[in-house]
Amino acid sequence: MFMNTLKSLFVSLVVLVLISSCRGDENPYDPQAQLEIDVEAIQNYLIENNIQAEIDVSGVHYRITRPTSGAIPEIGDIVDVEYELYNFNGDLLDTSIEQVARDGGIFQPGRPYQPFEVALGTNGVIPGFERAILLLQEGAKGTFYIPSVLAYQNTGAGRIQPNENLIFIIELVRVD
Repeated sequence: MFMNTLKSLFVSLVVLVLISSCRGDENPYDPQAQLEIDVEAIQNYLIENNIQAEIDVSGVHYRITRPTSGAIPEIGDIVDVEYELYNFNGDLLDTSIEQVARDGGIFQPGRPYQPFEVALGTNGVIPGFERAILLLQEGAKGTFYIPSVLAYQNTGAGRIQPNENLIFIIELVRVD
């Protein structure tokens, strides 16, 4: 009896794998093509809003709004950051700062609003957020325009739409 059940389960699994492998995706996600679309959209946004920004090799556009001569974070460091996350329509999506959450209408009672701890190099955050942190020095603050391919790609998350470019305002509070 057990062997028959095991055989049935195995056959069902093989059939499921074969069916799913035959299903072609007519529009596979192409990160390189999407990055080109993202960079063009970010550059258009910056031009339309008369914003001067630098561009990192990863495609992250940025402005350091408060430079410092503090410690430079490296992969392997643990850092604390304060952040605000916006879409390109100016909607506040998330923040670690209570007053910003209240002012932006997204305050969540019971949520701890405090600096966000990030272990760099552990894939604990989206790649664009980590890249932005690495462009700061301890005590510095900047605005970062993150391509969707370095964020939530074609899946989105919560209020973030698929292939949506993001704006982060990040302050690097502490490098450990």
